[in-house]
Amino acid sequence: MKEENRSAAGFGAIGLVAAFIFSVVWVVAACADPSWTFGNDYVSKLGISSVSIAADMFNYGCILVGILMFVYGIGKAYAYRGAECASGMLMMIAGALLFAIGIVHSGEDYHFLFSVLLMVCLAFAIIAAGSADGKEGRMLNAAVCACVLAAAAIAFLGISPEMGEAVMIAGTIAWVAADSLKLILD
Repeated sequence: MKEENRSAAGFGAIGLVAAFIFSVVWVVAACADPSWTFGNDYVSKLGISSVSIAADMFNYGCILVGILMFVYGIGKAYAYRGAECASGMLMMIAGALLFAIGIVHSGEDYHFLFSVLLMVCLAFAIIAAGSADGKEGRMLNAAVCACVLAAAAIAFLGISPEMGEAVMIAGTIAWVAADSLKLILD
């Protein structure tokens, strides 16, 4: 339940900025590296691209967006209680993991662990937020959560792990944008 004296509008704006920046970073890095294909390559492969601008853009983007996601998570945890607070804490952990992914590149020790933990933290953050949104009657936000998780699971199980990762990341961008608007307008 949200307390009236706590506003998280500024943190919501940070979440919107993070979603926008990661979208731009992903598109620019993917366009710069013609060998990378959506759904056939893990997103982290952009961090070790032979095209230096793609690798640099992706790695520095992960670092920057990781910091922004961490701050966004602080705002969620500060403004809410219960499942929404848990979602904020999980977003803080996800931000730290994304930061680490920007530093520890694909193929290096611990990168795979960081990537898997990032996906798990994002999934549980979305589940917690969706649960709280459903209980509070915010059915549109709850539906966004359900759609993101269902699409990622179907892509992962039905197509490939690479496609599942890409769909989960794209869906998370949409969820962070929707959740950030909730923080701004709440």
